[in-house]
Order: sequence, then C-alpha cells, then structure tokens
Amino acid sequence: MQSRNFKLFNLHSVVVILFTSLFFVNIGLAEQRTTHDSHKIEKQANLNVTLHTEPEMIEAGKFTTLMFKLTDEKGEPFTDLMVHHDRILHVLIVSENLQIVGHIHPEDFESRDILAELDGTYTVHFTFPLAGKYILALDVMTEDTEFSKYLYVDVTGTKKMTDISQDFRREKIVNGYTEEGGDRLAKAVDLADRNTKSKYYVKIDAPEKIKAGEMVHITYSFKRDDKPITDFVPFLDAPMHFAIVSTRLDGILHTHGTVLMNGKTHKMMKKDPHAGHNMKKPATTGHQHQGTTPEKFGPSIMLMTKFQKAGVYQIIGQLKHKDQILFPTFMVEVVD
Repeated sequence: MQSRNFKLFNLHSVVVILFTSLFFVNIGLAEQRTTHDSHKIEKQANLNVTLHTEPEMIEAGKFTTLMFKLTDEKGEPFTDLMVHHDRILHVLIVSENLQIVGHIHPEDFESRDILAELDGTYTVHFTFPLAGKYILALDVMTEDTEFSKYLYVDVTGTKKMTDISQDFRREKIVNGYTEEGGDRLAKAVDLADRNTKSKYYVKIDAPEKIKAGEMVHITYSFKRDDKPITDFVPFLDAPMHFAIVSTRLDGILHTHGTVLMNGKTHKMMKKDPHAGHNMKKPATTGHQHQGTTPEKFGPSIMLMTKFQKAGVYQIIGQLKHKDQILFPTFMVEVVD
C-alpha cells in the first residue's frame, strides 16, 4: 500500500518523514523496553469467556455440558492455545462451602469436538452433586502469556451443600481416588467423604503466622502404613496441583508444587516457582508445555505462594500415587 501511494508524496514530505523516523528511533527502543513488562497485563485483558450450559438450568445430580466460548477483544474466536500441563484448557470447579472440587479438561471426554475448538468453543462435562453456588476457573496459555478467568454457576436441587466449616488442622488422613486413565478424574470429589478404601497420612509444615503479600513456603509430607511415600508420580506434568480459594469465593489461584531434589533446585525454585518449564514441539492443537518433574519423588513437596489479601483460605491439593489421585486439603488464615 505504501509503495502504491508513494507518488502522492512530494520530496519535502519524504524528508520530513525520514527525519521524524530517525529522531524517534531511540524513543521507540525505550518504549519497547517499557512496554515489554506490561505486555502480559495487556494480553490478559484480551480474553473474554462466556458460558453456555445444557441444560440451561443446572440441577444437582444431573449430567451437565459446559461450553466455554473464548473470544478476543474484537469478538473473534480465541484459538491460539498451547498445551500446558498436558491439557489445552484446565477447568477448576469449587463449591461455595469449599468441600466439592473438580479438575477437568476437554481431553478428558471422548466427545471432544476439535472443530468447535477451532471456533473458540471448548466443552467439558460435569455432574454437580449438590445445590448451591460454584466457582469455575479457566486456565489457558498462549505463546505470550497465561490467562486465568473465573465465573459462577448456581445449581438447583433439594439436596443442598452444608455451610463452610473452619478446620485449621496441620495433620490429616486423606482419601485416594482411582484415576480413570491418563491422569483423568472427571467426576466431582467431596472432600468430606470418608468412604474410600485408599487412605493416606499427610502433614504440612507452614509458618505459624501467614501474612498477606509475603511469599510463604508450605511443605507437605506424606506417609502410608507409617512409611514415607517415595514413589509419587507426575500428575498432569506437575508434582502437585493446587487450587487456592478464599471463603469469599472471589477467585481461584491454580499453581503447582515443587520437588526439593537438591539445593540447586531449591534455590532455583525460590527465585522462580515456575522455573524448569520448557517448550517442546507443537502438539496437534498447539505447542506442548512441559515441566521437569522427576519420574518418582516424595515424601515431601513444597508449595510457594502469596496470599494477596487477609482472610481464610482453602488450599486444595491434587497429586498421584500409583493409580490413586489424592486431594490433601488444608485451611489457613492469612493476616495483614
């Protein structure tokens, strides 16, 4: 377009343009450095998510289809997603009483619709066991940044969830749930359930006082039959997944644990909790995002995170031992 219209400019215009370009070249370079750090924030504002459900009114105990439409700021389909932690899109579901949890993905279902995904629509299925309010958080990644969005659904029904109960114990017996194949567990998990056959002992070592805005280290230690567990295996390309939710239900932080193999790893991860990730060759619907989790590890895993506000938080963990998926969950109080 510029070469076609170049004849419309006279010599004086060309000189002015060249002089102006040279004058601002250094300013342009400085702006590139300045805007690079803000690029992630700008990108995060560009993802919009709308939810359509079938049936439209969600009923407790009934199979529900959740279709997430992802669009950019122009309303165009948002499709440039990379596979990260072995999935193209993560959906975290937590009930308002912080006792029911789900972690599901489009790849978990045989009915996955690749053509719909090319149009920006990603589908999962879930059965909400109890009536009440649930928060749904989406995590996706592009070459530029990670995106986290959340929304709410109200579930109808006569069987309602209980109120939030505060439990600040640092030691617990937790359940194991048999995976459904390929790091898949697409059903809802009730953290208050005590009827599973698989039991594990877990203890956390956390600061006595946790302050908002400060980095906190929480170490998880696991035993079974009074013996330390040393053969945990990666779950969705991470040692351990975490969903951190406050009693305010005002968002979900999805983060991951760290295996402390040696001093070098410990030092690296203190500097950058996401260190060790690297890009691999493109997958079918995006680029693979892999980590450096050992094939086997344990008995200790560390969580490093910040709580931005004071309040009471539920930290819901998820990790894998053989074919069992565990949900060690602990509640902490954060002060100013």
